[in-house]
Amino acid sequence: MFQSSDQDPLAAALRPPPGETQEQREEREAAEAHALEVSSRIDAEIKADKQAMKRQKKPIRVLVLGQSMSGKTTTIKNFQMAYAQKSWAEERSSWHIVILFNLVRTVNTIADTLNEETTYSVSSGRKSALAEWHRSILFRLSPLRRIEKDLKAFLGTGTSEAVEIDYSKRPNTSSGLRESSSPQQLSSQEYIKKHQEFCIWSSSGWKSILDQVKTRSQGKDSQVPRVVRTVLSSCKDDIFHLWNDAVAQSLLRAKYGRLEETPGFFLNDIDRILSPDYTPTDQDIVRARLRTTGVQEYRFTLDKGTGTARDWVMYDVASIRTSKAAWIPYFPDITALIFLAPVSSFNERLLENPKINRLEDTFVLWKTVCSSKLLSNVQLILFMNKTDILARKLEQGIQVKDHIPEFGGNNNDFLAVAEWFRRVFKRLFIDNNGPSNRKFIAHFTNVVDTKATQHTLQAVQTAILRNDIEEAGLM
Repeated sequence: MFQSSDQDPLAAALRPPPGETQEQREEREAAEAHALEVSSRIDAEIKADKQAMKRQKKPIRVLVLGQSMSGKTTTIKNFQMAYAQKSWAEERSSWHIVILFNLVRTVNTIADTLNEETTYSVSSGRKSALAEWHRSILFRLSPLRRIEKDLKAFLGTGTSEAVEIDYSKRPNTSSGLRESSSPQQLSSQEYIKKHQEFCIWSSSGWKSILDQVKTRSQGKDSQVPRVVRTVLSSCKDDIFHLWNDAVAQSLLRAKYGRLEETPGFFLNDIDRILSPDYTPTDQDIVRARLRTTGVQEYRFTLDKGTGTARDWVMYDVASIRTSKAAWIPYFPDITALIFLAPVSSFNERLLENPKINRLEDTFVLWKTVCSSKLLSNVQLILFMNKTDILARKLEQGIQVKDHIPEFGGNNNDFLAVAEWFRRVFKRLFIDNNGPSNRKFIAHFTNVVDTKATQHTLQAVQTAILRNDIEEAGLM
């Protein structure tokens, strides 16, 4: 049974109120017309937003893998610098405090090494290699301990994580200096505990840390950078004397190898960095060291090189060998994978297991990536990185065959060694690529050289975009 109009509540609601005047009716109808117009406009905007979301391309996702100190973070910095210049410029000033932290930490690392020599000489009963002036300088540099602690608090809540040490370096025992404890003399846990590097727990990598730096620089902590520069300036002469001292250099080489080749080393730029008008350069930012833990996500809106603004998401995966499981969730939804292989590590050992050669471990990781079924449709791009350090080691006469027995022949020049490494990576790729029709894409790189890296990144961007178009069925 149907209701009459008198019983229909909707009809009753729409019925003009009793006793309505002509003027009231016109006002009511005008209000109803306005409400209808607003409703129609909202419906149109919702429809347009839905259509725009359908047209919007999904972000391109790139996974960046490699050992610790292989150049993963530096590669991502280079990518942002080249193609997301707006966000790069906005972050520039915030890197200043990170560079100051790197500088302070390097000085304290040198002081630690010399203090260990003093402690060892006392406990062993032999004469120390250090003179009285060394001890005077170390005492005057002691305020930098407090400065480092304050900078850690300024950068954010953090913890310590093991730093990679070049195990291939051995002390010059003929110099009379003590031989540092080797990895073979310590358990892995003891050695890792002995060599710690400050790192920051952050779910979004350096970007969230830089945002925090920017906020604190505008608040009550705004004087921290100025105080750090003042203290460093007062210590500058002592820092120079210590760094250029032959005894200090011998102790540092015995323990760390070439400290000046490590990320975050700025002692040779101290005058420029401590000047009142200093602004970090692109090269400074690329060299800066800010270690974070876990899988870090970096989202950039590329404003150059793609023809249109496009979101790219790059994942920097923690490089500890036990974190391999963290890679898996990112495999199914990525467009490309950039694999960093530090070819200069042919004479180095893993921190986690000193029995394993670092480059041979990289070969194993590369084989794992190539054979992964989850990655069968993902474009793999190999960066054979740190070619500058490789060339320097070969010039010093370090023989590859002494550290990697599989390397045949006596030709130890750069071109021959580099080509042999390339053939090994290519053979592993072909043998483990399965039914995939992916091409072998490899580049020799030195990612701390920002200008040289630009050409490589252009080729990488083209390869990634081509793979993205093929996946969409447009090629």
